[in-house]
Amino acid sequence: MTVVGAGRAAASPNHGPGVVVTVDAAVPGRVIPTDFVGLSFEANQLHRTWTDPQRGNVAALLGNLGVGNLRFSANQVDQTAWMPRPDEPTPSWAVNRQRIEPDDLSRVGRLAANTGWSVDLGVNLGHFDPAAAADQSAAAKARIGAGLRSIQIGNEPNLFVLNAPTGTRRAYNPQSYVRDVLVYRKAIRAAASGVPIEGPDTAGAGLGVPPLDAAAWPGLVQPWLTAYTAAFGDRSRTLNQHYYPYVNVTRVGVPGAAADALGALPTVERLLDPDTRAKQRTFLRQFSATASRAGLKPLLSEANSVAKEGRDGVTDTFGAALWTVDFLMAAAREGIVGVNLHNQVDDCRSYPLFCFPDSAARRADTARVNPNYYAALMVSQMVGGALLSTSVSGGAHVTAYAVRMPTGEIKVIVDDFDRAFRGSVTVRLKGARAGAASVQRLTGPSIHAVRGTRFAEATVTPAGRFTARPGTAIVGTAGDYRIGLSRPGAALLTAR
Repeated sequence: MTVVGAGRAAASPNHGPGVVVTVDAAVPGRVIPTDFVGLSFEANQLHRTWTDPQRGNVAALLGNLGVGNLRFSANQVDQTAWMPRPDEPTPSWAVNRQRIEPDDLSRVGRLAANTGWSVDLGVNLGHFDPAAAADQSAAAKARIGAGLRSIQIGNEPNLFVLNAPTGTRRAYNPQSYVRDVLVYRKAIRAAASGVPIEGPDTAGAGLGVPPLDAAAWPGLVQPWLTAYTAAFGDRSRTLNQHYYPYVNVTRVGVPGAAADALGALPTVERLLDPDTRAKQRTFLRQFSATASRAGLKPLLSEANSVAKEGRDGVTDTFGAALWTVDFLMAAAREGIVGVNLHNQVDDCRSYPLFCFPDSAARRADTARVNPNYYAALMVSQMVGGALLSTSVSGGAHVTAYAVRMPTGEIKVIVDDFDRAFRGSVTVRLKGARAGAASVQRLTGPSIHAVRGTRFAEATVTPAGRFTARPGTAIVGTAGDYRIGLSRPGAALLTAR
């Protein structure tokens, strides 16, 4: 594997003619849904008061991103008890006595109504109880109302055989999973008629070891999606899948030195490597094609850079934010209709967009943003736009994506991963009479920096407010716009 920053960082700076991004502005393609940028959280977070739009700054942070989807599920959904009667004790099987009560659903319903974001709600499959799932779904329908987008049954059932923290969790194969989900779906439909039920929310991840990564799709994912679509495809709107290009294998006992030698230890350089982009593209295309054949919309209901809660000094960096911009836009280009970026809100050193750094922040429900938040801010400027074909020529590791907005503006993101590149990127618009243009930048001190990220020369206030500064005006010549680059970062060109 060629590693950006290991192999190329020592190269002399590139002062050559630069990079050319050619945009075909004449033929707009599919439109990026306005709720494309979503967030995923552990189910037990529903019991926290940060979901109250009258507390803290989370409602403001969501508002900055436009509209999206809030998913509450993930690993903790199968370890958390639904407690319709708050006065009853939590069952012993619930890890750390985690519980969800009716008032928790009312609170997130108010957050959805306040922000315009929708909610996907997971119900417990690991502790098999269709009646409890049906009761929770009915309560969600009543208390979240129109903001409830779907019910998801369990989390990553294809990994139950490897991950059994509760005594009653089952080890599934695709066929036994379908049998149990049939029982759940019947109970939920009876109790909460009309609420969409989506899935299968299967795991998909890479280890950085090419033979194992190549085997992940046919062995870990495809049989499950095939069984799910055969059983439930005609009763679904989306096909839900998870994806992380890396796993923090040190959290499952693999020594760091051994993982590094195999290429499986997540680093910032590996996140930004062309090989990582290539394997992500393969996965996205396989998943999108599978959903299309079933007549469903492909949704990445949980995704981020490194599974097993990320890796500090990697997933909380500016380099990870550059990865996030590229991954989100690559997913949109491949037809994915939404990506829910996962968040561990009490671990700021993992990969969250926002987090609570200490007990005082948790008591006040006042979150801090991480570099990934600024990446989502940049991508949120592209939603609602029709994708345009782009090509990149030149020797640097630079990616580009473009859209035509309903207003007629053309927006182009240029994402520079290459620490050796010093030069300019020329954005060439073909088939458009573009006039005045401006550039807003996503910047950071270095790809390893965990502080100092900015978008459009602005940062988020403690109250959660963000006000972008106007872009720097640039003059185009015959449809060409030149953007100077001297370090890794991303730029958003808006041509009117």
